Amino acid sequence: MASYVGKSLLVKKSAAVLLLLIGIVLIVIGQHENSWLVASLGALSLLGGVFLLVLKIVARNPSNQL
Repeated sequence: MASYVGKSLLVKKSAAVLLLLIGIVLIVIGQHENSWLVASLGALSLLGGVFLLVLKIVARNPSNQL
């Protein structure tokens, strides 16, 4: 059971980092080519990666610490 949870967190973290990298690359390409569509897709990808990382951090920390 613990190994399954660990693998699940690793997959989520890897997906988040991949989304961040893809988002940054797409934003740069969109700015270079003056394509707002590509830059917007990059921004959405970047936000998706940040959202996944925030979810991972919130799920890992106990809620009664505040």
